[in-house]
Amino acid sequence: MIFPCENVRIKSSVQNFIASHRIPHAIMIEGENEDSNLRLAQYIATAAVCDGDAAPCGSCKNCHLAAVGSHPDITYVESLEGKKNLSVNQIRDLRADAFVRAHSAAHRVFVIKDAHRMNAQAQNALLKVLEEPPKNVVFILLVPSKTMLLDTIISRCVLLSLIETALDDSFTAMADEFIDLLLLDSEYNLLKLLTPLEKSRVDAGKFLNALSIRVATKLKGGSINARALDRLFDDIKYYQDLLETNINMSLFTSLITSRSKALINK
Repeated sequence: MIFPCENVRIKSSVQNFIASHRIPHAIMIEGENEDSNLRLAQYIATAAVCDGDAAPCGSCKNCHLAAVGSHPDITYVESLEGKKNLSVNQIRDLRADAFVRAHSAAHRVFVIKDAHRMNAQAQNALLKVLEEPPKNVVFILLVPSKTMLLDTIISRCVLLSLIETALDDSFTAMADEFIDLLLLDSEYNLLKLLTPLEKSRVDAGKFLNALSIRVATKLKGGSINARALDRLFDDIKYYQDLLETNINMSLFTSLITSRSKALINK
């Protein structure tokens, strides 16, 4: 299948986490063009259910069903007819459906259109399943801007922004520097790098999202440190969970530094 986005950075990230069989359990697609957001979501959803050799192959039965919008393991959630917002009951139903086993594919996928139309109650209902997601379930949230959702939701998702910003690139660069320092340098310089995150839980969440993507990319590229990076990748969810608690942010950055260094040195 042809990748639906010209953004080289997003294309690389998406194709790498698909090829490495590490599709994040929660993805947020941010962009002002609803059609562009939806096309990218459909591509990822199709890849998640594809059983071909190179997902999304576009040729298998699962891909064909996804293409015509009738795959039983891909659910699109949107406002009910005549309603402006997504109701908390819709999100509760989604949450219950997420625990039902897939019908014919390796994953179940829930694409939430206009996720910004969830009120705070609905978002908190969704947060419960994002915090403890069922195995092999992928949630894809489509929004014009991530700022329209609660910080707690944002921090649980891997952000794919179709809005070009230097800020997003800065977290990718920070993730790359973190990996380099982790493999080659001292805990002091690691902690110094992460110190700015102590001012913002949202920024800390963005960093962890960028880190998960960059680690997956390096694993796909056949890094000589694959075993250590694989341990780090699996541990990122622990950091994301911890971020949702009331942990002191200074303690949080110190823990990431010491724990990650210990994992790498195993």
